[in-house]
Amino acid sequence: MFRLKYNRTLDNTIFSRYNLKPVVEDYYKIQGLAFCVADGVTRDDIYGRAVEYPETKQEAEEWIKKYPNPSGAYDAAKIVCETFIKEIEKYSESDISEQSMKDVTKLCNDALKTINKNRKIDYLKEDYYCCEAVGGKIIKENLYCFSLGDCHITLLDKNYNIIFTTINNHKNFENYLNNVYVKSNKFDWNNSQDRIMIRKEYRNNPSKKYNGNDISYGAFSGEENAEYYVDTYKLNLSNANYICAYSDGCEPFFESKEKVKELLESIETIEKEGKERTLIVYEKI
Repeated sequence: MFRLKYNRTLDNTIFSRYNLKPVVEDYYKIQGLAFCVADGVTRDDIYGRAVEYPETKQEAEEWIKKYPNPSGAYDAAKIVCETFIKEIEKYSESDISEQSMKDVTKLCNDALKTINKNRKIDYLKEDYYCCEAVGGKIIKENLYCFSLGDCHITLLDKNYNIIFTTINNHKNFENYLNNVYVKSNKFDWNNSQDRIMIRKEYRNNPSKKYNGNDISYGAFSGEENAEYYVDTYKLNLSNANYICAYSDGCEPFFESKEKVKELLESIETIEKEGKERTLIVYEKI
């Protein structure tokens, strides 16, 4: 059996340090042994310009002034989490499978059509409201779950060894962009045309290939092609002592066994430093 050990969303530390209130775009939902974490995809600012993480109090104050509030990315994350929990809880334990995960994530993606329809998408200030996510349900000695993008589910044994982590389908795109594309093309994220190109041509576009391999990435947006990027799993938990579900802001805490051990033995560590981040931890009892 597993019990909930920790669950929290934390702001980028630069904001909490100066008692500032940023726009939060992570969201999570838990109901018993079912859970979902979603990370709303960062928006351009209200002027359609690229946003960078602030490093000083002044930059943080300017960020708050110029960042869209409310943010459609937060709405997307909330809709996906709420839909996942509502729909997966309709299934009896005996009916939950990888296919039911696939069916429920389709409903999650479909739910985002409501906030993106009738919008004139320009891939800048008016880009799709979208998010990355992971979710699952613990059924006895198995975890049925899904992943999309750079949120993660990681299983750890009693010695804090990583025994499984979900696929990050951003990696193929990032490797292609940084090691292939930029060798023959100028690229600057601050250039609006480059952001349009990435969001329009590489997000939710399975036709993009390089040497026969996918070089695109996925995000829940309401677009049908987003479903191509959903990975589903049935994971045996007999050797797992911890189930961790988290947004990409937690990745630094899972870079090594030493960091994982420090985190799980003193979980408040995650509250001291970092970007916006959400962490859910279940522990075997």
